[in-house]
Amino acid sequence: MDRYLIIHYSEIGLKGGNKKFFVEALNKHVSRVLSELGLKGRPKYVLNRLMVKLPDDVVEDDLVVAMRRVPGIRNFGIYYKSSSDLEKLGRDMVKKIPFERISGEGLQTFCVRVKKSEGKFDFTSVEAERELGAVLLRGDIGLKVKMKGSDLEVFVELIQDKAYFCLGKWDGISGLPVGTGGKVLSLISSGFDSPVASFMMMRRGAKVSFVHFSGQPYSGKDELEHVKEIVEILSGYQGEAKLIIIPFGEIQKKISMNTKVLAKLRVVLYRRLMFKIAEKVASRERARALVTGESFGQVASQTLVNMNVIDRAVDLPVFRPLIGLNKEEIIDMSREIGTHDISKEPCSDTCGLFMPKSPELAAKMREVLECEESIGFDELVKEVLVKREVFKV
Repeated sequence: MDRYLIIHYSEIGLKGGNKKFFVEALNKHVSRVLSELGLKGRPKYVLNRLMVKLPDDVVEDDLVVAMRRVPGIRNFGIYYKSSSDLEKLGRDMVKKIPFERISGEGLQTFCVRVKKSEGKFDFTSVEAERELGAVLLRGDIGLKVKMKGSDLEVFVELIQDKAYFCLGKWDGISGLPVGTGGKVLSLISSGFDSPVASFMMMRRGAKVSFVHFSGQPYSGKDELEHVKEIVEILSGYQGEAKLIIIPFGEIQKKISMNTKVLAKLRVVLYRRLMFKIAEKVASRERARALVTGESFGQVASQTLVNMNVIDRAVDLPVFRPLIGLNKEEIIDMSREIGTHDISKEPCSDTCGLFMPKSPELAAKMREVLECEESIGFDELVKEVLVKREVFKV
């Protein structure tokens, strides 16, 4: 029997007149992923789903891993093509029942789920489920019927005059196809927060580029390697990404040694300078917003007053996808997306360099601007942009 990858998308179905644009973007991403796996063929749009025939030698495990990383996919399955005649369809289903899995995992119950699309059928979905269930029972598969909470679910899709069935589906990450929401620039570090924030923007359709403010030569030696590894993982969700490295350690030291700078304002000053530099980088990358991993109240720079003062350093909007999450939730998400093990490794970076003992929780704009004038922010921005490094990951 021929096998097909059948993909159901997420919010795309709600896009009305713009639906075609989103479907095409998803199709393009899926096609690229299939090509990277060495699979030929472009999915076809068939009645609110994407379908592509699979070769006999496809490695299912690799395909499943890849599809679960594509934003915009609600669920997908590897389906066998069969006849819409229920008796023939049922017999084909019996042939594919995973008897080794049934005995190995101790499965006891099953159910059949039928979904009808366009086509003329002289039975309802419920009638088809009952008939197919009866055929499976006559096939002596060793399982009992249980419609809710069954151990094995067999999914059937009746499309036009054909039937397709699979023995289980996989959930995708939902959201919107990458690139449909425009381009953003994420301030990335090797910690837990910013990688998760970047992923959340990808899942909402943004194409993400990255800027990292390096604490070298004062930060850990493996700081840059950790960041590159994280960006490589995140690239698996959207395709190749650009990583811009900004040398920031010497600037932090220079600010910390300036006697005209109030020590309590260093954190706010560092962040404002990062934002100013990031805005320049975003302009060159044609990104329309900045993204950070900040969570409300987590550290001194993330109080309401300080975030307001920091945001006023730039004209671009600043997105904070994690703003209402607590640390445990963020760490759990890092496990799900695959960045946790790198982020948990001890690694000093700019966030911990040249910090005051008691950072200001409610910076005054007038004092901040006076400090910036004494530092010469505009010259510092020009200085570091010349020294930036660019990588494609």
